[in-house]
Amino acid sequence: MINITKLNKIDFLVLIAIVVIGLIHLPFPFDGDQAFFRLGALEMQQGKVLYRDFWDVKQPGIFCFYFLAGTFFGFNEIGIHLFELIYMVFLSIVLLLSLKSYFRHPIIASLVPLLTVGVYYTVSQPWHLTQVEALVGFPLFICLWLTSQSFQYEGKQRFFLLLLSGFIGGIVLIFKLILLLILISFWFTVFIYSVLIKRQQIPKAFLEIFIPIFLGIIFPILFIVSYFAWFNSLPILYETFFLYPPRIVANSQFAPSGLFAGIKWFLNSFYPVLLAATVAVDVSLRKSKNILTLLLVIWCIFDWGVIVLQRGAFWEYHYLLLFVPLGILATKGLDVLWESFKKLISPFTTILLIFLFFLPLSNTLMKKSIVLVNNNFALAEETRLKYQTIFREKYPSLRSEAEFISQPGSLPGKIYVAGDPSIYYFSNRTQATSIRGWALEYFLPEQWTKLLEELDSSKPPYIFIDYIQQPTIKKNFPRMLEFIEGRYRILRQNDNGIWYILL
Repeated sequence: MINITKLNKIDFLVLIAIVVIGLIHLPFPFDGDQAFFRLGALEMQQGKVLYRDFWDVKQPGIFCFYFLAGTFFGFNEIGIHLFELIYMVFLSIVLLLSLKSYFRHPIIASLVPLLTVGVYYTVSQPWHLTQVEALVGFPLFICLWLTSQSFQYEGKQRFFLLLLSGFIGGIVLIFKLILLLILISFWFTVFIYSVLIKRQQIPKAFLEIFIPIFLGIIFPILFIVSYFAWFNSLPILYETFFLYPPRIVANSQFAPSGLFAGIKWFLNSFYPVLLAATVAVDVSLRKSKNILTLLLVIWCIFDWGVIVLQRGAFWEYHYLLLFVPLGILATKGLDVLWESFKKLISPFTTILLIFLFFLPLSNTLMKKSIVLVNNNFALAEETRLKYQTIFREKYPSLRSEAEFISQPGSLPGKIYVAGDPSIYYFSNRTQATSIRGWALEYFLPEQWTKLLEELDSSKPPYIFIDYIQQPTIKKNFPRMLEFIEGRYRILRQNDNGIWYILL
């Protein structure tokens, strides 16, 4: 039913290159977000129920990803990053198999993984890897591709493609609900095309398109809902998904500096890809009116919309929503330029020009490779820490904080860290409360009260408050500091923060 070509020799060489690029990033350190996701996944493996026993505002997809990664390969940097590499290799294979007919020149078609997954790895630092925005590119692409394929069929075949599109869309929503805006943009493009181009009646087109999509999307959603219903956690699931996010956004102030900083990082990182993609949009969309190009452009536009709507947190990793559609469009731009260059210069010179165009990205990757080689490929624990420190300077100090409570004679039990969750990772301890100690600036008033109640009931032997979170606590809930000072004494104080021990 669907025409999918086979991989050729160049495709396999490109896949090998992707594996090598990914291997360079295996020993990368965790940033705070990654350490937090890892902590939640570890709690799940130990029988805890997400949101009830370990709370965060994010949808369960990211914690499930880390759960699978940790279960198969270990709850450490290499295990999590190895699972992501396998995931990205599968994305590369899907791109190669599904997009051959989109490009005119086979040699250019083989480059699509390099300009998507390869660029993602190249521009990413520890903070960017294994974030939701990076991972959803895979299911979003499958959803878009199935949607575009449905244009070519009628009847049962079209119904089945849209059903699958809806099913994959449901998986996307498990990662982040706001991505529904992007999914709707795909599906409404099909609807508008059917009405304007195929001249179908609006009611008929609407039913033919959205019934299979709805049937597909409810399966993964029902699975998640059934899981939480089994553990009597539907009320907190509802609050987490639908009540907390609007209140958090409402309480957050628009940060122009964050927006401009994110855009600056995006342009500095992606400008070669962006320029090549512009060529594709101009030629492929304006001249040939290619429907896949249209969908990719719509994807990029709605990605920007999703980024802007998250006005309280314009983080750099949000722009990773764009790496898949931009990379495909950039490959299409090279495909367009290839014919023109071949008429003017030799193929070898053309390849050299393309390499020089992407030289900034090559330089970044080369620097990462040199650092890895200079640290003996980070194979031993000592050299790995030195390698990780280059990419995250705080890593040794966070490790020393954890070692402090891991000495012989230290009190056993779960701890509470109001600060970087990497301390949990290095100390091999879990969180004493269901309420997190990460990103306290987004807490709502009732969450502060619940946190205090849980600290009172769980009585963690150690509490750590770093100097970044301390002003937030003083401003929003000074009672917490009063509580700690009444039940604990200061055990250690340094440039990172204060350790308290239970009296």
